[in-house]
Amino acid sequence: MDKRWFPGMEVLTALVALSVTLLLIVVTRRRARHRRPPGPWGWPVLGCLPRLGSLPNQTLAKFAKKYGPLMSVKLGSVDVVVASSPKMAEEFLKTHDGIWASRYAPTPARILAYDGNDIAFSEYGPRWRYARKIFMLELLTVKRISAFQGARKQEILRGINEAINISGDGAEPVRIDLILGKISMNIITRMLMNEGSLSEKAARIKNSDDFQQTIKEAFAVVNNFYLGDFVPWLDGLVSKKHMYAVFKKSDELFQTILDDHKVKLDKSRNQPDDVSTNQNKVQDIVDVLLTRPRDGDGQYLTELEMKGIILDVIFGGTETNSATVEWGLSELLRNPHVMEKAQAEIDSVVGRERLVEESDPHNLPYLNAIVKETFRLHPVATLLTHMSTEDSEIQGYRIPAKSRLLVNVYAIQRDPEVYKRPLHFYPERFLGSEKDVHGLDFDLLPFGSGRRICPGKGLGLVLVQYVMALFIQCCSLRLPGNLKPEELDMEEVFGLSTPRRNNLQAVVAPRLPRDVLIREAET
Repeated sequence: MDKRWFPGMEVLTALVALSVTLLLIVVTRRRARHRRPPGPWGWPVLGCLPRLGSLPNQTLAKFAKKYGPLMSVKLGSVDVVVASSPKMAEEFLKTHDGIWASRYAPTPARILAYDGNDIAFSEYGPRWRYARKIFMLELLTVKRISAFQGARKQEILRGINEAINISGDGAEPVRIDLILGKISMNIITRMLMNEGSLSEKAARIKNSDDFQQTIKEAFAVVNNFYLGDFVPWLDGLVSKKHMYAVFKKSDELFQTILDDHKVKLDKSRNQPDDVSTNQNKVQDIVDVLLTRPRDGDGQYLTELEMKGIILDVIFGGTETNSATVEWGLSELLRNPHVMEKAQAEIDSVVGRERLVEESDPHNLPYLNAIVKETFRLHPVATLLTHMSTEDSEIQGYRIPAKSRLLVNVYAIQRDPEVYKRPLHFYPERFLGSEKDVHGLDFDLLPFGSGRRICPGKGLGLVLVQYVMALFIQCCSLRLPGNLKPEELDMEEVFGLSTPRRNNLQAVVAPRLPRDVLIREAET
C-alpha cells in the first residue's frame, strides 16, 4: 500500500508486532508456570497404570533414573508428582510441608477408616490435628509405652517358646511370619484392651480366631488396588459389596470393644475407690479414649473417630512391625556373620544370665545398626502418599492444589549416590553415624517425615528393636534343609505394608536354657 494513502502504516505495523510479541510472552510464561515435571509416556485413559506392574515402587525408581528425582506420572486421569531423592523429599516434607500435609484416601481405605474419621487416611485440617494431638500426648506417650513393657516381653517370649516347640528344638522348620504376626497382634490388643479388665464376652472375642480373621480381612481390603480411584467413570461399575461387608464385621468388632469398656467404666464409677487395686492400674488405650474430658473449647472425639483410631493402632502396630522383623531375620539368615556379631555383642553387654530388656538397645550399637539397615533396605511404607491443599512451586514447576504426591522411599534408600553398595545388607554403615529414623534425615524415612510422620513411630521402633533383640539372644536360627543363605528368596509384595512374597521359614532351637525362657514368659 502506498504510504501517501496511509501515513500511519509504520506505527500500526509496530503496534501489531509488539502486541503479538507480548501475547507470545504471556502464553509462554503461562505454559511455563503450569508445565509439569518430565515423566514417562502413558496410554490413553489409563496413563502409566499398565506400566507400573505389581511393584510400582520399583518401576517408579527405574523411571526416576531416566526422568530425574522430580517427575510427573499420569495414573489414569490423575496427575501424580513423584519425589525420588533426599533433596526432593526435603522440599516437599519440610520446605513445603504445610502445603503437602494432606492425604488422599483410596476408596478401600476410606470405607474401612470411617470416611476419613481416623488419623492415617484423613485429610489435613483441624479435626486431624485434634485427633493426632490426643494420639501423641495421651495414647502413645513414653510413659504409657513403658507401662506395657512387661506385656510386650511376655508376648515375645511366648512366641519364641511356641516357635521352639513347633520346631521340635530345631528339628522342623517354622513359619516365622505366623509367629511374628501373633506376637504383634497380642501386644497391640493388650495395649488396647487390658486382659484383666475385659468382660467374658470381650475376652472371648479378643482371643478368638474370628478377631484375627476380621483384622486380616480388613487389612487385605485396605491393601486392595481400586481402579475407580484413577479412572472415575469406572467407579460405579465396580462392586464395593465385599469392602462394605468387611467394614461391617470390623465395625461390629470395634463397637463391641467400646461398649464393653463403657459398661466397665460405668461399674467402676458406681463403686467406691479401692486405692490398693487402682494405685498401679494402667489404663488401656480404649479407656483413655472414653474417659478423656472435653477440651476447653468444647472439642471431643466422636465414636466414629474413636473406632478410626482403634483401627489405626491395630493396622500400624501389627502387620507393619511383624513384616519389618521378618525382613530383619531374613537378612540375618542370609548373613550369618551379622547374626554372630549381634549375638556376641548381646552376650558381652547383657550376658547369658538374664534376658535383654527394652532399655538395653541403648547400649547395643550393632543391634541398632541392624535395625536401621533393615528399615533402610526394607521400608514397609515404600511410597509415602500426600496431597497438596494449595498451589505450590517446586524447582520452578507450578503444581496446582489437590495434586497427589508419592515420595519413593524405596528409591531414596537404595540410591547409590547416597549409600555405597545400596543393595547389600551392611549394618556397619550406621556404626558411628548420627543418622536416625526420626524423620530428620531425608535419606532414611521408614516412618515418613513432617506433619504426617507416623504417630506410632516411638512404639514401632521399640517393638522392632525388642523383638529382634530377644530373637537374636534366645534363638539359634538356620534355614531349612540344604537351603544356602544366598538362595533365600527375598522378593517383596507391594501394598500398605511390604511383606515378603514367600513367607520366611526357619528352624528354631533354643540358645538359652528352656526353663529360663518358659519362666520369663509366664512371669
